[in-house]
Amino acid sequence: MYLSRIRIENFRNFRDLDVALGGNIVIVGENRVGKSNLLFGLRLIFDPALSDSSRQLGLADFWDGLEEITAETAITVSVEIKDFEEDLDVLAVLTDYRLDDDPDTVRLTYQLRAQPSLDHAPANDDDFSFVCFGGEDEAKRFGHDLRRRITLDLLPALRDAEGDLAAWRRSPLRPLVEDAFVGIDKEALKGISEKIAEATAAAIDFDEVKALEASIAELFLAMAGSKQDVHPSLGFSATDATRINRQIRLLIDEGRRGVADASLGSANLIFLTLKLLDLQRLIAANKRDQSLLAIEEPEAHLHPHLQRLVYKHLFEAIVDGEDGANGDVGGAAAVPLSVILTTHSPHIASVAPLESLLLLRSHSNEGTKGYSVAEADFTKADTEDLERYLDVTRADMVFARGVILVEGDAERFLIPAFAEDMGISLDEHGVSVCSVAGTNFQPYAKLLCALGIPFSVITDYDEVDETPRAYNRALKLVRIIDEASGGDDTDAVIKTITKKKTWGETFAEIQKFGIFVNWSTLETELFEGDYAQEMINTLHEHNFSAKRKATLNALAANPTDFDADELLKMIEQMGKGRFAQRLATRATGKLVPKYIEEAINHVIGLV
Repeated sequence: MYLSRIRIENFRNFRDLDVALGGNIVIVGENRVGKSNLLFGLRLIFDPALSDSSRQLGLADFWDGLEEITAETAITVSVEIKDFEEDLDVLAVLTDYRLDDDPDTVRLTYQLRAQPSLDHAPANDDDFSFVCFGGEDEAKRFGHDLRRRITLDLLPALRDAEGDLAAWRRSPLRPLVEDAFVGIDKEALKGISEKIAEATAAAIDFDEVKALEASIAELFLAMAGSKQDVHPSLGFSATDATRINRQIRLLIDEGRRGVADASLGSANLIFLTLKLLDLQRLIAANKRDQSLLAIEEPEAHLHPHLQRLVYKHLFEAIVDGEDGANGDVGGAAAVPLSVILTTHSPHIASVAPLESLLLLRSHSNEGTKGYSVAEADFTKADTEDLERYLDVTRADMVFARGVILVEGDAERFLIPAFAEDMGISLDEHGVSVCSVAGTNFQPYAKLLCALGIPFSVITDYDEVDETPRAYNRALKLVRIIDEASGGDDTDAVIKTITKKKTWGETFAEIQKFGIFVNWSTLETELFEGDYAQEMINTLHEHNFSAKRKATLNALAANPTDFDADELLKMIEQMGKGRFAQRLATRATGKLVPKYIEEAINHVIGLV
């Protein structure tokens, strides 16, 4: 089973969140946008550890943008679930909550509303009550019986993994050890306890240790009195056979150190490892049917490479398995597990399944909206391209407030410098310049449209037989952008563009959709503009052949008479990225090309 949709109304950050989901969920977004509140909304439905008093929300939990709270105003959190029929245990739990018009979908709802008998607007928290029901009939109530079978476990952002591992009652090691000891012969345990007692007695038999033990006991008795005396003693551990399992500790470094000596990152990984094994144990023991594991900021204390390694394994090997089915944990039975993460780490987002990405974005007067990739119209090739791209670039794109898509490294290095000359800090506005390493902008436009991230595209004219390649390239992007924005008649929009008589008129129309085209290539446009001398000085840094140096000297003597092909060959020989990096240091105070200036302003205006 997987969560296919979530809807939240009037709850904290959310006025009306309604978003499709694709199974596992990786939630990204800026601070204070509601990532933790979304997880809490899921806990209201699925978390058995949440008490009814915690489920009893109040006035402070309503969306701040509400002008007034009336007797009809309600907080609603609902989730829809699909693919639940293959697991007969899950089917038995959920089958009564199917939708009337879609029996393949189950809906579970939490709702807080005014007390039925209330005859005035709610004035305090006691005026509300909550109800949890399934399907479309409020009479189909659910509670702990469902939550103990389909359970959400939360690992919070400020978790103390080291402290939890050290405390026996909170340690995820405890249920694993207790379960392992169930089948051990009691007589065997008694023999071990006798040996522990002998070892303890031998250690305490030293005069120095006896003296320390006596001084501790005497001082405690003197301070606490005989009625409060706990009879403290020194020893390795309790020797009672029934408590031996509580003395087992997880050791690291081949048994030389305890978990307390582990780094914070290692402690978090150990905790996650034990938690996954415990979830497996609960399923195997028929104590639950499906686990939803929610982890806030899983990147805490982990080196970037370790973030990618751990969570790529979690998504690919444990959750999805080799063949797309649920995988094994530790080589044992498969775990029906869905993972829900909130993260600020592009390293984790880069290895997450593409369909799992959920971006939360705050809108003034509308609350937080959700943008999911789950229902994006990606081809198989689109998905492969995007997952490879996000993997290589570490997914900075999905964390940006706005994006400028460019063809290559030259634009990627130069555009931030151009923006600075315009008095604009792209970082301050949260805008990223992302190279697609070519001209196939379509998958990236689809992704950004799905996530609701404003963007512009900068591309070259690329004339072939008097028709620029940028023309058809731009028309495909216009179709994607217009359809994603809910355009009424995209064909009519395309027809309007194709009827323009000149390329100037055509590209002016296309710019309305955030697509900006030059009249040749970036490098030749710069050379013909205000950058000829700076480009020549940059090329002089490279160790060209004598023939190329002569060509470069001739170009320096007469910049207006240049061969565009020869100029591009020299730039390519130096390396476009290297050339652009060095040219960027000389770009200060120069005239920014108009199409680039317009592309930057387009995105800045949207963010």
